[in-house]
Amino acid sequence: MIINWHAHINPPEENETPSWRGKSPLNINKLLEINQQAGVDKSVVSNTIHYIKSRSEADGLKAIQRWDEYAAEVQQKYPDKTFCFASTVPGGGPDFVKELERAIRDYKLHGVLINSSHKARYPDEDDARGFWELVTALDIPVFVHAPASSFGEEAMNMYRLISSVGRAADECLSLARMIVRGLFEQFPQAKVVGAHLGGGICEVIGRMDYAWELQEEAFFLGPYEPMLITKKPSEYLKMLRMDSVSYHMPALMCAIESVGVGHMMFGADAPPLWPLLPRAIKLVQDLPLGLEDKEAILHRNAEELLGLE
Repeated sequence: MIINWHAHINPPEENETPSWRGKSPLNINKLLEINQQAGVDKSVVSNTIHYIKSRSEADGLKAIQRWDEYAAEVQQKYPDKTFCFASTVPGGGPDFVKELERAIRDYKLHGVLINSSHKARYPDEDDARGFWELVTALDIPVFVHAPASSFGEEAMNMYRLISSVGRAADECLSLARMIVRGLFEQFPQAKVVGAHLGGGICEVIGRMDYAWELQEEAFFLGPYEPMLITKKPSEYLKMLRMDSVSYHMPALMCAIESVGVGHMMFGADAPPLWPLLPRAIKLVQDLPLGLEDKEAILHRNAEELLGLE
């Protein structure tokens, strides 16, 4: 059994924009095709809502409502092949929270994708508290995925660096902010899943620890206040789940050693990057772990997080 935690599609009309040149892979037919070819049994299907960045708040909400409705259609049509997630903006306000609740309660979607930032706003900010209260009450997974672009993008408009470096950096920053701003302290039951191994947060968590441990001794690094956490950041990191999207064994092993096998889900980012699906599977199969641990990553951890028997 293989469950791909990280697969994206769009509503059909969003694939008709000129930028796709008629070749968008973000559609359900492509997802089903590549899964069959690679031997993937089911996918957690989400929408990164990259296209709402340039839209007004009202139009962004309409686009999210449209996605939620389409996700419900897909899940109803392919119940044995898909688990679909809603999408939202955590700090978008009451209307966004209300729409998310509708998507989960009425449409029976299995979780929610949020961007690690949206128009320079981050999910740890005070205006997102209503979102966190809802997702913990609903007991659903929150998949944290990078936006189309974020801070520093003006220095990354070459060699696809926004995708390969910028998005990961934003995910790392977002998760780091959640930790130090006390989100896991205040919402310890939150089921947060970081895309792409958390964007590299496992590589910097030691630096985050000493930034917390060395208070007066590190005054020259800037303030560490208000103090909103009672444990070192690496302890909160262990509460985080991640998907295995990395295509780099040392990075994947670092993440597994940081959060544990039980908090790692198989992911491929396919679609859209459908040619990488077989490589993503092989990466997990080649891990220097026992069969039971590999099975946990390939499907059992996802099943547990989704509340499946």
